[in-house]
Amino acid sequence: MSNALCITIIGLGQIGTSIGLALKQTDMELYIVGHDKEPKHTREAVRRKAVDKGEWNLPASVEGSDLVILALPLDAIEDTLRYIAEDLRPNAVVVDTASLKVPVLTWAREHLPENVHFVGGHPIVREIGTGPESARPDLFRNQIFALCTAPETHPKAVALASDLITALGAQPLFLDPEEHDSMVAAVEHLPELLALALGQAVMGQGSWREARKLAGGQFEASTY
Repeated sequence: MSNALCITIIGLGQIGTSIGLALKQTDMELYIVGHDKEPKHTREAVRRKAVDKGEWNLPASVEGSDLVILALPLDAIEDTLRYIAEDLRPNAVVVDTASLKVPVLTWAREHLPENVHFVGGHPIVREIGTGPESARPDLFRNQIFALCTAPETHPKAVALASDLITALGAQPLFLDPEEHDSMVAAVEHLPELLALALGQAVMGQGSWREARKLAGGQFEASTY
């Protein structure tokens, strides 16, 4: 293990567990620690051999790690960065997987030490799941994995993040954080708002009790 690349995955849902499964299929020498606030997710990731060790203590999970992956929803990232900041080793690289990059890069600047490097990431996956049960080692294969960096990000950190994405079978796409977020707003967030508006408009009608009997797959796909 002394020569292995030490990786911590925080968040062992579909994305985090799939990352572990994919990395374990490579010929890279790795030691992967996993942490999730849900103990059952950690146990499942260990059972599926996506991680070598489950660690219940969040700060302890990142001690000595070369690379820390935050496979977390956006609203959990700032607190997590704050909690782990003092326990990250010098020159560690932190990568996230949230769908917005400007706020995450701002939090990284605010909370991480100067000798810790941050690279914003966003995997584009076609199959959406929740827990580790829906994880697959080929989830990222031939898919886009966006990378967004600050001007001061060290080139070696960017190279490590890019190598990680390539190891997952994905294709790195480098974008400016503001450009990324404007594109995501158009292709992800706007459709979600339109689906919500459609659902409220239709289900708020007095005729919905009868109309729901005729609602099929097309309505479901348009509103969920």
